[in-house]
Amino acid sequence: MPDLIRDLLLHYRDLLRHLTHRLRNPDDAADIAQSTFEQVYQHAMASPDATTAVESPRALLFRTAHNLCIDQARHRQVVQAWADDRKATQTGQAVLSTEHIAAYRQLVERVVAQLEQLPPRRREVFLLFRAHGHTQTEIAMRLQITEAAVAKHVVRATLDCARAFAELSHELPATPEPSFRPRMPPMLAEEHH
Repeated sequence: MPDLIRDLLLHYRDLLRHLTHRLRNPDDAADIAQSTFEQVYQHAMASPDATTAVESPRALLFRTAHNLCIDQARHRQVVQAWADDRKATQTGQAVLSTEHIAAYRQLVERVVAQLEQLPPRRREVFLLFRAHGHTQTEIAMRLQITEAAVAKHVVRATLDCARAFAELSHELPATPEPSFRPRMPPMLAEEHH
């Protein structure tokens, strides 16, 4: 066993020089040379008959290093492919996100313009219901009107906004569907269906 370790140490510098020349990167060469030495040494320690089984410690070192270089190259290819794929995905998302933002800005501008054109009471009821999340009962009490009047204002404002959505979708066919769907009051949803 000591003879094998001595032989491995003798050939270690040759291996390091060879790897540095081949890989053109002294850090990678040192890493692979170290890993090679560790693997061969562990293999030698694991089998007590390793001294008789290893005919050429130099050949074993160089073959192991060659295999590690191949493994490292494959690993780098996988990492690079993953990074390229990730970058392409993120770039695609960034472009898509910019398009979504522009489309939603136009959508919001159109809805705001539509809301500004609503009669004041209808706009107030709709904003209390949709933007502030008040119930029909709360709105009725706050504005001192009936719940039926609240429901009618909400439905009419919802239909007005839906028209604005429809017009915008015709003007911008590639615009993504908005996740916002106007909510219809429960008592009118049943009548509508």
